[in-house]
Amino acid sequence: MKTKIGIIALAFGRPKSLPSNRIISEIVTKKAKELSAPVYTQFDIRPNSKVDVYYTKEKPGYPAPTLRVMRGAVQWAYRKGITKFLIVAAKPHLPRCIRDLNYAMKEAKYQVEIEICKEIEAHSDKWFCPQSKQRHTRSKWIWECREIIIRLLPFFIYKRIAG
Repeated sequence: MKTKIGIIALAFGRPKSLPSNRIISEIVTKKAKELSAPVYTQFDIRPNSKVDVYYTKEKPGYPAPTLRVMRGAVQWAYRKGITKFLIVAAKPHLPRCIRDLNYAMKEAKYQVEIEICKEIEAHSDKWFCPQSKQRHTRSKWIWECREIIIRLLPFFIYKRIAG
């Protein structure tokens, strides 16, 4: 069976004009064109208009939690016959992205190969922005404190909060 690649791109903060989201948008545009791959993303990620983009179900100004994005991405992949995901997200966000994606695939009983986009490594010092409207993406310290709490939560509680 031929591999069909789909790209999942997650925002890191709000709005779309933040350096982190512009970086992710640029990488997604490049990879989508290079791989002829559709993209599943959030409203604050804006790939070039020539890219085939599907947006998560979220209200403008209220980004969906990572788990909800991943659940939507898995359903999208199933409908499109996608067999491999390329993940484009801020490096600090990757562990939760992978954890939530694995859970969403298990829940949906639909497994897709996962690959992390290597291009994000070149931007490791540019993810946090004091102008973000999401407090937890303003500084590494705030992000890490929040992530520790999220990791320590039993998953059944996390699912209720983030699902």
